[in-house]
This record gives sequence, structure tokens and C-alpha cells, in this order.
Amino acid sequence: MSALNAVEDKAGEEIFKNDDGEKKDGYRVAEEDVSLEQRQMEARIMRKVDWRLIPILGILYSVSGLDRVNISNARVAGMDKDLHFNIGNRYSIALLVFFITYLLFEMPSTLIMRYIGPRVQLSALAMSFGAVMLGMGFANDWRVIVVCRMLIGMFEAGFLPCCMYLLSCWYMRYEVQKRMAMWYVVNLFVSAFGNILAYGIVKLDGAHGIAGWRWIFIIEGALTIGVAIIGYFIVLNFPDSILASGKNGYFTQAELEVVMDRVERDRGDSLPDKLTKEKFFRHISSWQLWVYGFMFLCCSAPIYAFAYFIQTILKTMGYSTAVVLLLCAPPYLFSAIWTVAVAWAADKTKLRMPYMVLNAVITLVGLLLTAYCKNNGVRYFGIFLGVSGCNGNLPTIIAFQSNNVRSDSRRSVGSGIQFAFAAIGGIYASCTFIQKEAPSYPTGIWCAVATQFLLAILVGVMTLHFKRVNKKADEEGFVLQEDVHFRHTY
Repeated sequence: MSALNAVEDKAGEEIFKNDDGEKKDGYRVAEEDVSLEQRQMEARIMRKVDWRLIPILGILYSVSGLDRVNISNARVAGMDKDLHFNIGNRYSIALLVFFITYLLFEMPSTLIMRYIGPRVQLSALAMSFGAVMLGMGFANDWRVIVVCRMLIGMFEAGFLPCCMYLLSCWYMRYEVQKRMAMWYVVNLFVSAFGNILAYGIVKLDGAHGIAGWRWIFIIEGALTIGVAIIGYFIVLNFPDSILASGKNGYFTQAELEVVMDRVERDRGDSLPDKLTKEKFFRHISSWQLWVYGFMFLCCSAPIYAFAYFIQTILKTMGYSTAVVLLLCAPPYLFSAIWTVAVAWAADKTKLRMPYMVLNAVITLVGLLLTAYCKNNGVRYFGIFLGVSGCNGNLPTIIAFQSNNVRSDSRRSVGSGIQFAFAAIGGIYASCTFIQKEAPSYPTGIWCAVATQFLLAILVGVMTLHFKRVNKKADEEGFVLQEDVHFRHTY
């Protein structure tokens, strides 16, 4: 067999040819050649995977999201006054430090999951940040909250990329966005009802001599610890790891082989390749992985902006704290419906980029309506649009990266890079929504608007690039990412 030689085309896309300069050949069953009986059997197995994998990952991630943003609920419930967060930029500092440790620990957390295993790693991380959150309920100095936020950022750093990395190893490329959307919808529902939960918890104000905002941290921290314990017994390992261990548990060996065969049929990387030092530096120097990261920054910045400042914006409409917490829920409930609808359409059409641009436009309009309209009803409608657009883009952009990255080593590095930019998006939002500009936050609004323009530009660049290299692969025999059948999705 001829050896494969890695070369780069002029756009920096890694391609492979054999020693004779000819296209690498190979055989893989085409999707259209799979029998109806086989498809029905596979659908039954994948429903079994769905029920075992998605709910627990969704719940684990949703409690991490709850612990990440409940500081905004505690702020309007009295923490601002009790711990003097209303002085200078103390609140912005508390938001910012979370993302610094989140950024620093994201890549290492992702790279070690293959060695530690998803079940142990995800449950241990959840247990850790749940314990820190519970402890925040007993803080008597704003600086203690800042330190706790740094610790939570460290423990939550690997959560999102590890969940997405694990999901991508179980599913084919054009079914993964629906699964990512369902996983994320759990988080959106918890975000919606988290505000209602906070409203109920605040009613405990004074119980046992503890202020209502402290109960938010105590109860939600304890809830996180409970979910982490359950997760330890339910979270699945990678399919190849389960099969290799011989401890199939919930699945039969035949079912696991079907899962592996489907991934192999789809993209030819069902078995993990070892991440060597050479591969790490080769992958991390790929400019495409960094573009996926910038796309995720453009999505995460408005997500965090709404998550941390929606209560403050609603306060300016003249509502009480109780009404503000209740009004936070409907936009997130609507965004859950929109996220699923976009995911279904994107997987059905096997497209990602048009939906990314659509969501960017919706987010942009929502931000401007919220900032500049005088009518409260229109501003609230703007919150619906903004929250739906940016949250609808999160699984779309993750699926876009997952669809265009092949091999386990490249996927682990790509996930680490992409989700590190989530932290940068959080830093960006924290620094641009300046306390002295409250409650209108003009700088923050326009900086968030700028990210949507940048996203549209990046979509255009990647569309042109992928069309060009796909054409080169079809006409000139280039093999993209070591697979003769692989073509980019756009």
C-alpha cells in the first residue's frame, strides 16, 4: 500500500495524496445504499442512545449554567446592597474573573477526558462547582464571591467542550445538531425556570436568619451536588471505550458495533487516533479551528450579555424584583422552541451557515430594539428576539464545527479551541457592559451588535473556502482530512 503524504493547498487546507500523487482510494457504504430494515434497526438503537445520553448531559450542563449566572438573580435580590457590589465595577469584576480561569483550564480539561473518562470527570467537576456555589451563600465580603467565581470558572471550564466532544462521538454529522439542540434545550428550560426558582427561593428571606439571596446560592449549590451524584451512575463513556472494556451494561455488543459502524460510514473516524505532540501542534496551527472559535465568541457574547444583564434591563421598565424574575422566563422558553426548530431544519437541509446568518440578524434586531425603543412592550419583544437568536446559534455553530472536523485528535483540540472562545465572549460581554453606563449600556449593546456583523463576515469567508476545497477534492483528487469521502458542510 502506498504511503500517504500530507501537503497543504494554498488556502492552508490539509490534504493527502499517495506516493504517485493519486487520490487515496477506499470503500465505504454510501448512506443511500443502507437498507430500510437496517435504517429502522439503527433508529431504534439511536433512540436508546438518545434517552441515556442527552437528558443527563443536558441536566448536568444546565446546573452548571444555573450556577454560572445565578449571581445576577442574587444581585437584584439584595446581594448588591449587602456586599456592596454597587460600588464601582465590583460586579463586572466578579463576572470577569470567572472567564479568566474558564479560559485557562478549558483546553486541558478537554484533552484529559479520554484518559479520565466522561463519567468520572463530568460528575467530579459538577460536584466541585456545586460545593463552591453552596459556600457562596455564606460569604460576607464581596472579595470572597470573586474568589469563588474564579474557582467555579476553573471547574466549569471543561464542561461544555467535554459534553460536545462526547456527543459528537456517538452521532453522525447530519443528525448531531438536533441532539445538540435537545441537550441545550434542557439548559434553556432550566434557565427559564431558574429565574422562577430564584423568585420562590427569595421568599425564604429571613428564614433561619439567612437573607433570600444567600438561599439562592445554598439551595442551587446543594441541587448541583445531588445531580452530580446521579450523573456518576448514568453518564456514558465513549462508545469505543465501552466496547473495548467488555462492560457493555446498558447496550449489547451488537448495538455498540452498530453505533461505531454508523460513525465509520459517516466520516471514517469511529476509532480514536492517539493525540501526539506532533498532531497537537499541527491541529492547533490550523486556521480553520480558530475561525470556529471566533464564530463561537460571536454567539457567546450576546448570550452572556442577556444572561447577566436581563434582570437589570427589565428593572428599568419599572417592575418589582418579583415581576422581573418572572418576566425572565418567557424569552428563554420561546428560545427553546426556536432552537429546536432551527436544528431540525438545519439537519434536514444539511446546511449550517444560512441558519447562522439568520440567527445573527435576529440577535442584532433584538439588541437594537431592547436598547433604543421607548415602549416597554417592544423592548420586551426585543429581548425575545435577542435571546432566541443567540441561543439558537449555539448548537448551530457547534454542529458546524463538528461537521467539518474529522478524527478524534483533531476534534478534541478543535473543541478546546472553540469553547475557549466562549470564555473570551464572556470576558468581552463583562468588560463592555460597563456599570457606570447602566441601565442603557450603549457600549455593551453596540459591541454585541458588532459580533453579529463579524459572524456574518466569517460565514461568508468559510462558505467560499469550503466550496473551493470541496471542488478541488472532487476534480483534482485531493483527500481532505485523511478521508477520500470527506466533504465540508456549509
